[in-house]
Amino acid sequence: QDSTSTHAIVVPTGVQLKTMQELSGKVQTVRGLIDPGQMGRTLTHEHLTMSFAFCYSPPPPGQEACSEMPMVMKNLYWFKQHPYSHRGNLLLNEEVEAVKEELVHFKEVGGGTMVENTTAGICRDVKTLRRLSQETGVHIISGAGFYVGETHSRETQNSTVEK
Repeated sequence: QDSTSTHAIVVPTGVQLKTMQELSGKVQTVRGLIDPGQMGRTLTHEHLTMSFAFCYSPPPPGQEACSEMPMVMKNLYWFKQHPYSHRGNLLLNEEVEAVKEELVHFKEVGGGTMVENTTAGICRDVKTLRRLSQETGVHIISGAGFYVGETHSRETQNSTVEK
């Protein structure tokens, strides 16, 4: 679950919200608004920090030890056959330094923006995305909304459409 139980927008004291006119023609990133011309080369569907732990499926009988194998190239065959049977393969939110290295490389080869599609329910972490963006110079657009029903918090499940 996400680190907060509410999905309301929290506006810090002293921060004034922009009007629709001020937002028009701009792109909202985790560091603020930018002009579309500042985006550069853009990857439009990435997951930089997320957890797919809700998808975990026990390994087939007799392969339980494989679900504890290190994630190295010689074991790739097993991960391709059983991607949801190794918890480490489902926890991208534990690989922040590796993600940072990839973002640096993306920037070095001409990348400018990533659209990070992780939503509420699969551990969207906007604070970490903002830090990664600040440290690498890559613009990051954070996903919004909710993932599939089984990832919804009790609060979300009990909400009305109007809420």
